Amino acid sequence: MLIGLQDAITSLLVHPTKPHLVISSSSDHTLRTWDARAGVLVREHKGHQELINNAALGRSGEVVVSAGDDNVCLVFGTE
Repeated sequence: MLIGLQDAITSLLVHPTKPHLVISSSSDHTLRTWDARAGVLVREHKGHQELINNAALGRSGEVVVSAGDDNVCLVFGTE
Protein backbone atom coordinates (compact mmCIF):
# COMPACT_ATOMS: atom_id res chain seq x y z
CA MET A 1 0.00 0.00 0.00
CA LEU A 2 1.26 3.48 -0.91
CA ILE A 3 0.29 5.66 2.03
CA GLY A 4 -0.21 9.30 1.15
CA LEU A 5 -1.79 9.08 -2.28
CA GLN A 6 -5.15 10.79 -2.51
CA ASP A 7 -5.72 10.82 -6.28
CA ALA A 8 -5.67 8.28 -9.09
CA ILE A 9 -2.40 6.60 -10.07
CA THR A 10 -1.85 6.97 -13.81
CA SER A 11 1.28 4.80 -14.06
CA LEU A 12 3.39 2.63 -11.81
CA LEU A 13 7.01 1.75 -12.57
CA VAL A 14 9.47 -0.62 -10.90
CA HIS A 15 13.07 0.61 -10.79
CA PRO A 16 15.18 -1.67 -13.05
CA THR A 17 18.15 -2.06 -10.68
CA LYS A 18 16.50 -1.35 -7.32
CA PRO A 19 13.27 -3.36 -7.47
CA HIS A 20 12.21 -2.24 -4.00
CA LEU A 21 11.72 1.26 -5.46
CA VAL A 22 8.43 1.98 -7.21
CA ILE A 23 7.62 5.23 -9.03
CA SER A 24 4.04 6.41 -9.37
CA SER A 25 2.58 9.17 -11.49
CA SER A 26 -0.69 10.68 -10.44
CA SER A 27 -3.60 12.87 -11.37
CA ASP A 28 -2.43 15.18 -8.54
CA HIS A 29 0.40 16.39 -10.87
CA THR A 30 3.23 14.57 -9.05
CA LEU A 31 5.67 11.72 -9.50
CA ARG A 32 6.55 9.89 -6.31
CA THR A 33 9.25 7.36 -5.51
CA TRP A 34 8.28 4.78 -2.90
CA ASP A 35 10.14 2.14 -0.95
CA ALA A 36 7.76 -0.78 -1.55
CA ARG A 37 9.32 -2.85 1.25
CA ALA A 38 8.53 -0.25 3.88
CA GLY A 39 5.55 1.35 2.13
CA VAL A 40 6.99 4.84 2.63
CA LEU A 41 7.50 7.83 0.38
CA VAL A 42 11.14 8.40 -0.58
CA ARG A 43 10.88 11.42 -2.89
CA GLU A 44 8.25 13.62 -4.51
CA HIS A 45 8.80 15.33 -7.86
CA LYS A 46 6.68 18.35 -8.77
CA GLY A 47 6.52 20.47 -11.89
CA HIS A 48 3.41 19.58 -13.88
CA GLN A 49 0.42 21.92 -13.87
CA GLU A 50 -2.05 19.21 -14.95
CA LEU A 51 -2.37 15.47 -14.41
CA ILE A 52 0.47 13.21 -15.48
CA ASN A 53 -0.65 10.80 -18.20
CA ASN A 54 2.36 8.54 -18.29
CA ALA A 55 5.93 8.07 -17.11
CA ALA A 56 8.89 5.98 -18.24
CA LEU A 57 12.21 5.08 -16.65
CA GLY A 58 15.50 5.14 -18.49
CA ARG A 59 17.22 1.76 -18.87
CA SER A 60 19.60 2.41 -15.99
CA GLY A 61 16.84 3.83 -13.79
CA GLU A 62 18.74 7.08 -13.26
CA VAL A 63 16.05 9.25 -14.86
CA VAL A 64 12.29 9.19 -15.18
CA VAL A 65 10.40 11.12 -17.88
CA SER A 66 6.81 12.23 -17.36
CA ALA A 67 4.21 13.52 -19.83
CA GLY A 68 1.22 15.50 -18.69
CA ASP A 69 -2.02 17.09 -19.83
CA ASP A 70 -0.16 20.41 -19.63
CA ASN A 71 1.62 19.40 -22.90
CA VAL A 72 4.94 19.19 -21.06
CA CYS A 73 7.49 16.39 -20.69
CA LEU A 74 9.73 16.64 -17.64
CA VAL A 75 12.88 14.70 -16.78
CA PHE A 76 13.75 14.00 -13.15
CA GLY A 77 16.71 12.22 -11.56
CA THR A 78 15.79 9.23 -9.46
CA GLU A 79 18.82 9.36 -7.15
